[in-house]
Amino acid sequence: MGWLGRIAFWTLPGEACPLAFVLWDLPWEEDDCLDIGRTLLRETIAAVQIPPGRLLEYMLDTPAMAPQCQDHVEKRQLVLEQLGFRLQRKTSRFEWTKSSQDAGTAVHLPGREKIIFRSLPEIGDDAFVEAIMQISAGTYDNQISLARQAKGPLEHARYFFREMQLMQHDPLWWQLAYAQSGELIGLLMPAKSPTFATIGYIGVPPEQRGRGYIDMLLNRATSILVQAGETYIRADTDVQNRPMANAFLRAGYQPFANRIEYYLSL
Repeated sequence: MGWLGRIAFWTLPGEACPLAFVLWDLPWEEDDCLDIGRTLLRETIAAVQIPPGRLLEYMLDTPAMAPQCQDHVEKRQLVLEQLGFRLQRKTSRFEWTKSSQDAGTAVHLPGREKIIFRSLPEIGDDAFVEAIMQISAGTYDNQISLARQAKGPLEHARYFFREMQLMQHDPLWWQLAYAQSGELIGLLMPAKSPTFATIGYIGVPPEQRGRGYIDMLLNRATSILVQAGETYIRADTDVQNRPMANAFLRAGYQPFANRIEYYLSL
């Protein structure tokens, strides 16, 4: 008897509960592939015993690329929708390589006061949670917006900060940017996944947007990773977040894929 399908569950280092599933393969050309897909997902989700209240995610990239090679996009979407998965967000995916553009080193904008950067060890966890809470207000990111509404601004910020801490990073990489007057200008939290470096989380409070600060923050986050020896960096942004997408393009990042993110509330 041949194989009918396979699936693997994934989580961040240090997490005991799966956050997403990957490497989802079925005999997509067969007439009964949808039935097989529904059965496989239902039984494996039950088997891994995800606690109630958690979300299980699935990321669908186009064009299809290794290692997941997610062909038959419409059939995958149909199985997900039939099992109650909901669309969480659509993102544009960007990549930066050393050959794309050398990372700059500017830390202030022409004609503006010098920006003060303070790292996580210097300023502490609570300051970062507060900054995340401020920056996530009025976000263009649908995933963050949904989570903020569900958990409340403060609890979401705490949860998001804890989740980011599970990614490999040097605490000195994570920095808050302040004007000399003490106003928060922005935040940068570059990190590493098992396979590539990532900008992680970056943003500007609503009252500071539209002033060009995001270019400075992205420049600094890229520089931090390059100085740590990274030559390849990835980043995703919600398709609604055109200002962030334009900032990536200005910084030498190139679009390489689109992603649709689904979630199931358990």
